[in-house]
Order: sequence, then C-alpha cells, then structure tokens
Amino acid sequence: MKHSRLTAVTALLVLSAVLFISCVSQTGDEPGNTINTTGADTEPVVTSALSTVEVNDYDGYVFSIVVTNQDKRHVDFVAEEETGATLNDLVYRRNMRVEDTYNITLASEDKDYGMINSTVQKDVAAGESSYSLYVSNATAYTLASAGNLIAFNNMPGINIENPWWDQNAIAGMSIGGNIYMLTGDISPTGLLTSECILFNKKLFADKNIAYPYDIAFDGGWTMDVMYDIGKGLTEDVNGDGKISDKDDLFSFTCWFDNAHAFFYGAGGVMVNKDEEDIPFLDWDIERYSSIYEKLYNIVIVNEANYSTSDHEYSFKVFNEGRAYFCGITFQKIEMFLRDMNDDYGVLPMPKYDESQERYMTDVSGAGSMIIMPVSAADTEIVGNITEALAAAAYDMITPSLYDIIASTKNVRDEESARMVQLIIRNRVFDMAHMYYIPGDDFCYDLLKAKSTDVASYFAGKEAAANSTLDKLVTAFLENN
Repeated sequence: MKHSRLTAVTALLVLSAVLFISCVSQTGDEPGNTINTTGADTEPVVTSALSTVEVNDYDGYVFSIVVTNQDKRHVDFVAEEETGATLNDLVYRRNMRVEDTYNITLASEDKDYGMINSTVQKDVAAGESSYSLYVSNATAYTLASAGNLIAFNNMPGINIENPWWDQNAIAGMSIGGNIYMLTGDISPTGLLTSECILFNKKLFADKNIAYPYDIAFDGGWTMDVMYDIGKGLTEDVNGDGKISDKDDLFSFTCWFDNAHAFFYGAGGVMVNKDEEDIPFLDWDIERYSSIYEKLYNIVIVNEANYSTSDHEYSFKVFNEGRAYFCGITFQKIEMFLRDMNDDYGVLPMPKYDESQERYMTDVSGAGSMIIMPVSAADTEIVGNITEALAAAAYDMITPSLYDIIASTKNVRDEESARMVQLIIRNRVFDMAHMYYIPGDDFCYDLLKAKSTDVASYFAGKEAAANSTLDKLVTAFLENN
C-alpha cells in the first residue's frame, strides 16, 4: 500500500461519506448504511455492509475481546443485555447479529490500556494469544515499532479499503505501506472522540446572534468568524473587577487539548509522506504562526476560559450556561452535559479561512485502536469476524450515532444531526499527534504561557522532532 494507493482509498472515503449521509435517517437494528452498486444499464443495487463480508459457520467458536476501559470505551463491545441506554442497546443488537450469523459467542472484558499493551508484549514473548481481538489506543504504536503487531493490510479476512475502516487513519498512521492500528465504525466511542464546537442557543438568542448553521453549511465557518462572534461576550457578571471561571460569563470555554483541534481543524500538518509512504517532518512555521494568531485571538484576546488544570470544570462552565461556545468531543457531551438546561447546537472545528477545501476534525490518541499481536492464533477466523463486527457497526450503530449524542436531550435538531456526520467523516490523524512527535503541543504550550513566539518555539523543538521521527521510522522498518 504505497502513497498512491492511500490517495485512492481517500477517494473511497468521500464516496462512503456521501452514501452514509444519505442513509443517516435509518436507525435501529436494521441496516442503516448501505453500499450502492450501479451497472451501466441497470437500476442501483442496495445492500448492507455486513452482507458483503464472507459468512462462515464457526460452530460455537468463542471470540474473546479485551478492550480499554478508558472513558467508557468498553461499551464498544461489552453489552450483556438491552438496558434502554442507546449505545448499549445498539452494540448488543450488533453483537447478536454477528453471533447468529457466524455461530460464535462473543466474550468481552475491559482493562486499562496499559495492561492491554503489556499483555500483547507478554503474549508475543510467549508465543501465545490471550484474546482474539485487542483494543487499545494510539500508545500501541510502540508495540508496532518493536515488531509485535501484525500489519492489517496482510491480515486475512480484513479489507482495509472498506469504508467502515477510517481511511484517513490508515493514510495518516501507516509507515512503509503497513498499518498496524485500525479504527473506524467498529468503535462507536472512537468516532465519538471527534472534536467539535458547541454553541449555547439561549445565550445566542438573548444577544440576537444568528445561529452559525447556515454559514457552516455554506463553508464559511472560520476561525475569524468565531473570533468576531466572541468579541465582547466575556463578562464580569459579579462585578468584582476580574474574570473568574467560578462566576462569570465567557465567549468560549474548553479544556487545553482543544488547542490541537483548532490547529488540525485549520488544516495544520506536521508530518507528510513520500511516494514510498515514509513520513517526514514538514513544518511550515509561517502557516503555523498564522493559524496560531487566529487561535490566540479566540482564546486570549476574547478572554476565553482556557483550562489547563481542571478538565471537568472547563465543561461545567458551559453546562451552567456561562459560555457561548464550548470546545469538546462528542463523548464528553454525554459525560459532562447530560443535565444541562440550555439547548445547544453542534458545529465542526472552524476552518482557517473559506478557501480551505473542507472542515477537518482532530482525533486524539485516546481513541480506540484495534491491534493484533504477531502471536495471534486463528487469524483467518479472527480477521473474518473482526471485519463482520466493523461492517455490522457501519450498518447498525453509526447511523444512530446522533441519537447517542442526542440522548443528552439538549441537542435535538436537524442541523446538528447533519453536522455530526460531517464531523466524523472528516477526521485527521497526523502522525505527529498520534505518535507523540515533539512540536505537536505548540498551541497548548504557547497559549498556556500567553506567548506568540511561534518561531522560537519550533527552533527549540526541531532537533528533537527530527530525531524522534527518524528513530520511529527506522524501528518500524527494521522490526517489521
């Protein structure tokens, strides 16, 4: 899988996104996403994703899964019965469909992702396989660079070009044509780690500010627009002469990690690939400075609540109706805003400017990644069932992703439903962010210091960044 092939699968992603959006209104346990095949002189044939995966009778095979419990990611697979919780019930029905279709039993348990990574190391050393499927996060890249993981493009039963595997993740995280960590529809909570912007409808209405939906759908939702809307909105409500996150009203509130989301949402790129799919550092300091200037205006000039110390409280400010905008991931909406009184809407991360081709969604390394140790047993069976779990999720879970988010009761509108699809199908997986290359934290570090000296920051990081990336690529190529 060379760089040209990655370009081809990116084209497939665009097609799949169009098909996905056309089917988003279908929910429940009937196929929602569909695959259309049109002959030259025939009517389109519509089929479910799962029906395209080879079916085998595995005679009661126990398919065991260990999945990270980080931020409740275990609910991707662990669902013992229907409980009335939207995601649980969707996962349960998906699991039952795959169990019945393949005559297997799914057995899932959750552990800390560090323990999962350690288990892979122990299994490889012993030549064993404790589980059928392992679900960790991006920290598992160290297992891949050490030669402990199977490349999924060589895994029987798995077709990484199918739209239920995130093609942007494959393009961003592969090295030398090999991809060792996969994500996509198989992990609904992984999709929910996508970053977005919320806006408080009540506060907007109180100030007679138009909801930004139309401008967003027209492609005009930019960092400058967000800055202009936020001007003068931060307010010393209690009149004590200072702005405090305990009492006052803010133009914008977010946790520090949202700084990455703005950078990648504005088209920021730190690592690119050559024609052999070998990554190289591709810093554009002038571009970074321009992106950061816009972000500095949104956060520092507009006196946002940019929290670097209290993760939960940054969202509590929005929950209490004390911020016009909030930077957040979909999953944290369910975790921190469930009891919010005010209604709010969903927007993508803003573009750099209107000339930017598309909205882009940052994904942190905390998102679920499936991995496979080189000591794995029954790889043909495991690959077949893993593909089926992903395809069935594409059919039965992802079309209802908006319902999962909307279970918070405050975000039920057609515009936000459309935004959700736009956001999750335009995710970005820059290797600098996913593989922890020095320099990736520049927006966070500079905002925390209220500094604007981008050039000096990168001058101090360049040697370490090049060294880290070179060692990483060498390890990947030598050990695999």
